Amino acid sequence: MATLRATVNVNANNLTTQQSLSTQVISSLSVTSGGILVDTITAVVTTPATLLTAASYALGSKVYLKNRGTTHNIYVSFETGGNSGEGAWIILKPGQWSFFPWQAAVNLEVYCSNAAGEPIEYGVFE
Repeated sequence: MATLRATVNVNANNLTTQQSLSTQVISSLSVTSGGILVDTITAVVTTPATLLTAASYALGSKVYLKNRGTTHNIYVSFETGGNSGEGAWIILKPGQWSFFPWQAAVNLEVYCSNAAGEPIEYGVFE
C-alpha cells in the first residue's frame, strides 16, 4: 500500500483589503491500487471513448486527469449515452489537469475536439 499526498497552497495579497490570505491544505490518501498512465485519445466529440469502466473500480476512487496536448480540448463525461459533447462535466484545455473523487457508478468517457486526438495522462487511486 502506498500513500498519495496532495498539497494545495493558496496565497493572495491585497484582493479587496489590506489583509493577506494564506492557507495550505494537505491530504494524505491511502492507495491500495492504481498508478499514472498516458494514452492518446482519438475519440471525437460524437464518438466517445471509455477511459475508465465503472465496474473495475471502487466507490470513492480518486481520479487524476491531464490534457498533455497542445492544441485541442478533452471533454470528460460521467453520463451514460451522451454524445456531441452532452454530459461533458469537465473540459480540459491543453495543459490543464483535474483531480476528483469518482463514485464509479457509470463509466468515465472522454471526447476530443479533433479527430487527430490528444494525449491524456490519467490515474485512478483506490
